[in-house]
Amino acid sequence: MRLRSIAPFLALSAVALAAPVFAETSLTLVTASQQKIDQAANALVADPAVKAARDAVVKSWSELPIASTKDGKEQLEGAVDDLVYASARDAVERNQFNPAIYWTETPPYKVGADAAPGGRFGVDTADRIYRAVSVSPSLRYVIRGQRGAQPSNRDFLIEVHQNFVSRVLTSLWAKDVDVGPDGSFVITADSTPANGRRNHLTLPEGASSLLIRDTLADWNSQLPNRLTIEVVGGAEPPHGSPEQTRAEAVANIDVFAKLNIKFLNDFAKTPANEIKLAVRGGEEGVVGNIIGVGRFSIKDDEALVATLDPQTAAYLGFQLSDPWGRSIPYWDNVSGLSNRQARKNADGTITYIVAPRDPGYANWVDTTGLHDGLATVRFEDFTKADIDKIVRQWKLVKVADLAQNLGDGAARVTPAERAAELAARKAGFDKRLTN
Repeated sequence: MRLRSIAPFLALSAVALAAPVFAETSLTLVTASQQKIDQAANALVADPAVKAARDAVVKSWSELPIASTKDGKEQLEGAVDDLVYASARDAVERNQFNPAIYWTETPPYKVGADAAPGGRFGVDTADRIYRAVSVSPSLRYVIRGQRGAQPSNRDFLIEVHQNFVSRVLTSLWAKDVDVGPDGSFVITADSTPANGRRNHLTLPEGASSLLIRDTLADWNSQLPNRLTIEVVGGAEPPHGSPEQTRAEAVANIDVFAKLNIKFLNDFAKTPANEIKLAVRGGEEGVVGNIIGVGRFSIKDDEALVATLDPQTAAYLGFQLSDPWGRSIPYWDNVSGLSNRQARKNADGTITYIVAPRDPGYANWVDTTGLHDGLATVRFEDFTKADIDKIVRQWKLVKVADLAQNLGDGAARVTPAERAAELAARKAGFDKRLTN
């Protein structure tokens, strides 16, 4: 990231220029606002109207081909419950706490008195911290941030949406944000065009949500940005009634569920155990980067071997999801590995081994017993890329034939080494909840 003095922004208001202030004891993700939103969302998902909307999605999804598989059937209700919780959180923030930056697409967690179930859907990734907040083009906002000593990847991103699952309207990338020597930054957001201004996010007509992405390629060292938002111009946004919150949650469930199935239908066009990469567009977010999602179908005695070439990418992610696009529990399983977590081959490529059981090699990506699901490749923050040469190998093999397929130089892993890998992963994940 290019670091420049914030002196050119002295023309901004004193409020906008005030340095971020974060209490030493405050948490980055499970903030006071987050805890209030979680508590309200916990109550909302028990509402009869929300439960009815949830049951309607279960019924609808149970009629889809995915539900005919053993894993699809077993994972269905859990996947719907996660989607419903994400829908409730969005409605709660918008109607009761707007604007409050909140952590979304979350795993289940408990921090102090705050306990939240999972809220993952839409092929979320373990390496990404997703946060959202409601906005309006009629208001002016200041977003204050603080990057840590070992911050998230250099390509953090703020996207403007109609709702946080809609098409991207516009974006502000880290390369367009000046960060002070102490890691602090201030961003203004309103309806006015940037016209060359840095640290400014334009809110076009129709904008109602921001989706903020931080990437943690190394869980044991990196932490996401600390963020706050406040209204500095225009009337304070009105808060909705309980009836409005309920109605919006029900509407969200329908929208989120339809979007999730659209993605899954698109992925189904590619045969199982194959993958096609594409440049991301406005529908997927992170515009201009490269992604590929392939279905895997693996027996107990099989493994999917995927060799990828990072080329110039600062970030290469490989993650697994259940058949419904919900990340496989990554906080206590190695169900994904970034380029900074995986062991590299001598030529710089990375070979991942997807299997339901430990094959005894490095870079095992654990399906946690699932035989059907999704494998996603994210190729980001690169200077140039040959998209046709990123995937060097993507092949289903017998576990008994792995030695022949991988060659003599393949790194083997003992049970003790695997246990140490898992312990380090758990410790890395816990940093998100304790910092």
